Amino acid sequence: MAPLKKEKAEISAFERKRLENIAANSAMLKDLSTTAEKIIPKPAPKPKTTAPRKKRTPVKKEEPRPTRTSSRLAGVEADSETAKRKAEVEETFAKETAKAKRQRVTGDINFSDAIVEGKKWDKGNDFLSGVMRGAVPNQRTFTGDDIKETTDEGLKALREKMSGLELYEGYEPNREFPAMEIKMVC
Repeated sequence: MAPLKKEKAEISAFERKRLENIAANSAMLKDLSTTAEKIIPKPAPKPKTTAPRKKRTPVKKEEPRPTRTSSRLAGVEADSETAKRKAEVEETFAKETAKAKRQRVTGDINFSDAIVEGKKWDKGNDFLSGVMRGAVPNQRTFTGDDIKETTDEGLKALREKMSGLELYEGYEPNREFPAMEIKMVC
């Protein structure tokens, strides 16, 4: 007898279900990818700038001052005691001024020690007059002449409006009103 060809063994139900799931999933993924290509916009190309970049100007750095200076260039003898003392005094003075700048001031401040614009602070009649500004009670801050001289139209209109304001005749500003009684009903 002739040998029989082996036919493919039948696929189990589990294997058949697995292959069906794989085919369904791949079909679903293909559908999703085509839908996504339609929905998602393609990224726009970045516009190329035609204007050249501004060149930054380099920051000028100050050259550090030398910590030591040449006695020879200053015209002082090399082993002079006066030069040594002078250098020591300058060094201590520089250290003290640097320390004073960094030190916090505590306690009361004496205004007479303060130097403003190269002058000693003087506590006189005009003490703090430059600092204290604003309206003085019961005194007008501008007059009719000030309104006429004003060049700014907005300010001029505001000043005219403010000068036209009056108190309501029926009430005085310092009048006290009687307290209202509130009764609670339960």
